[in-house]
Amino acid sequence: MKTLRAGSIIHLFAAIHVIVTLSCRIVGIGDSMLLTLLTMAMTVIVCFKRGASVEFTAANVVIVNIIGYFLGTGCARLLSLATDSTLLMHAVATFITTEILGWSIIVMTKLFRTVRKKASWTPRIRWLVLAIATIFLLRFAYNEIISSRYFSAESSYRIIGMLMNNSVAILFMLALNLIFIRYIRKSNPVNNPYVKTAVFTVFVLAMSLGTTLIAGYNLPFSFNRTFTTDEFLLLFSTALLVEICLYCIIYVTDYAFTARSSMYREMAKAHHAQYQYQKLKQQVNPHFLFNSLNILDCLVCEHKDEQASSYIHKLAGIYRYMLQNEDETLVPLKKETDFIMMYADLMKVRFQDGFRLDIDIPEQYMEYKVIPCSVQMLVENAIKHNIVSKDNILEISVSSADGQVLTVTNSMNPKLSEKGSTGIGLANIRQRYKDLIGRDITVSDSGGFYRVTIPLVAQASRSWNGTTVPDTNNLIIIPQK
Repeated sequence: MKTLRAGSIIHLFAAIHVIVTLSCRIVGIGDSMLLTLLTMAMTVIVCFKRGASVEFTAANVVIVNIIGYFLGTGCARLLSLATDSTLLMHAVATFITTEILGWSIIVMTKLFRTVRKKASWTPRIRWLVLAIATIFLLRFAYNEIISSRYFSAESSYRIIGMLMNNSVAILFMLALNLIFIRYIRKSNPVNNPYVKTAVFTVFVLAMSLGTTLIAGYNLPFSFNRTFTTDEFLLLFSTALLVEICLYCIIYVTDYAFTARSSMYREMAKAHHAQYQYQKLKQQVNPHFLFNSLNILDCLVCEHKDEQASSYIHKLAGIYRYMLQNEDETLVPLKKETDFIMMYADLMKVRFQDGFRLDIDIPEQYMEYKVIPCSVQMLVENAIKHNIVSKDNILEISVSSADGQVLTVTNSMNPKLSEKGSTGIGLANIRQRYKDLIGRDITVSDSGGFYRVTIPLVAQASRSWNGTTVPDTNNLIIIPQK
């Protein structure tokens, strides 16, 4: 529905553009400034509807108006080949241009969407005001240049050719814009908005001047001694226009990708918190505590003091492991298997001969890492969803044949009264592996066995804003053969 509402806005502004164009030309006044104002209004409204940030909107205001000027001019010239009516030609060209620009904005907001909700624009509205002022100044300046005696179609093509044919000038403009924008984004050396505006203005003018001199004198390939002052003014105006457009395009792209990376980091932290919550629920699981205390009570009543003491130590070891690793992203497989064995010993006391666990992992793979409690959750799920008794022995194996993945396999004998599994625990494990290393777990239930395969990882972890996250510099994903 959001796209449809934005589409209706675009159609409405396209119709208004046509009405303004026809009215101005019938009356005999210029329509460029009014069309510029309408295009800016459409850009702001569509971006606001699509939930774009104010910086993204401000840059789009500049890009859309600059591209719209050339697109509208090109459409008008193409239509002039098909019709002799000036009014019809400009009306159709304006309508087509507005539609193309409007839907291009929607595509951009889809490609570089960073948030779902529309954030408050109040703190940064100055950037939007600056963008609008910049467009008006550019349109006024170019109207003056076009109406001057120095401008002609032949001279404009020649000037554009001077700029486009000099690869050094284009690379100079592109490289320095990338470096400058990345530096400003990363280090943020200036916080004052007025100083930022001044720095931006100086940079754009300096870049335009440098590009003009390189292209005008055809450096470094030769030295054009016939470069005149009139050519300098026209080339500088063209370079300024290209520089502003290029700066805004790079800024929008860099801003969008930076914001999206930040969003993914926040999503990973949210998934980590969700997984932590799942582990916390596991720690205080009333059924586990109730069963454990009942078993302990039976051992005490039967005067099996050594077994009771051993049971208490293993129960304490389980909770100690959970508490010690609650903030860890990854733990060595050796620690996880020791934890599983303690958990399995408690289950064997409860189920006696109805439960078997086999761990077959070569010693050289024990230093590889897994998400803490992930393997134990898979073992617990197998016990939870299957019958465990002397007549229906639940066999679980934890193995790694090649050191690339770890497979937890259990025989299937589902409980008759078992309700459908919510799959929350498995979904959390899957999401954590996707966030950490970009790889998924695999699940199969063929041949009477249920198998879950998780990747093995070798890496060191580090702390980021108080949360342990993977150290991507040291991350090693065990490659698949």
